Order: sequence, then structure tokens, then C-alpha cells
Amino acid sequence: MALALCIIGGAAINATLAGKPTTVDEFLFRAISGFRARWLDGPSLVLNQAGGGIIALFIMPIIAAVVMLLTRGALAALVVLPLRPLTQWAVESLKGVFERPRPPHREISVALSAYPSGHSAVAASLIVVLALLIRRRWFTLIGVIYVIAMGYSRLYLNLHWFTDILGGTALGIAVGLAVWAVAGAIRSLVLRPRLY
Repeated sequence: MALALCIIGGAAINATLAGKPTTVDEFLFRAISGFRARWLDGPSLVLNQAGGGIIALFIMPIIAAVVMLLTRGALAALVVLPLRPLTQWAVESLKGVFERPRPPHREISVALSAYPSGHSAVAASLIVVLALLIRRRWFTLIGVIYVIAMGYSRLYLNLHWFTDILGGTALGIAVGLAVWAVAGAIRSLVLRPRLY
């Protein structure tokens, strides 16, 4: 369902607006651009690094996998490791299809198109799987706050439209749930007693 929302959303934006921003996108762009606070610059740049590049590609998945290995076991670690590359593949595949232009006046130079937001997708996929593994309300709440903060930072840095964030978050949820479902199927096969 989340994957369908992401694809349908991107197709609708392309078909009806030719990739241009929606009314909500433009409103939020103006509102956030008008509210620039120096104290938000640092956290936004930290989230930019945490959601992309070497930190998101290698360091965060390895740390998450080691923590899962030590606290939840090998299967939990194996569930976390493929999230980043699978999410990145899904994001780049859809960016190539939709090729939506990014907002003007970006704070950081970026290469790929805007829809869907890769940072939001990566954050959502990781938090979905970790929340399912950890199963603590406090962690889920912190995870939701992290995903919202990541999305806001992308808007604050003028790197994405609001609908890019929604599409990326939906895609991340879909990837996280798909990885969780595959891991569940593998777990049931591995733990199933042999019949012969």
C-alpha cells in the first residue's frame, strides 16, 4: 500500500503538474524559507549527513546491525544490513522515472532529482524495521520524531518539496515492511522442523 502511494503520488505529480510543485509544496516552501533560524542550520546539516553519504551507507547500518546482533541475535542483524542498499536502489529507480526538479535556492548541491526523498526513505525504512525489532513505544516515538526531523531538514535546506518527503517516507515504509516480511519468511523456514 505504501509503495502504491509513492508511485501513484509521483505519477500524479508528473501527469497533472509536469513535476512542478503542488500548492501545498509552494506554501510550505515559502513558509519555511521565510523562517530561517541559525540554530536550525547545524541540526539540519547533521541530519543531511546522517541520511546520506558514507554515514548512512556504511556506518549507521553497521552500528545498527552490531547493536541488533548483541541485543536481538543474528537474524535481527541480517534484517538491518540490507535496508540501506535496497532503499537506495528503490529511491534511485523512482527518481529516474519521475525526474522531478528540486526547489530553487538549495543550501547544498545535490545531483539526483527530487522525487522521492532518499533521506526520508532511508530514515523511514530503518525506523520501521527497528521499531518492529525493538517493540518499545518509547523507541517508536523517538523513531517517528527522527523521521519527521529528517523530512523537515530536507525542506529547511530547500532540497525537497513536501510531496517528495511524503513519497520518500511511503517508499521507506514499504521497503522496511518488505524486508521484515522476507525476514519473517526466512525465519519460519529456518526454524521449521524437518519432516524427514
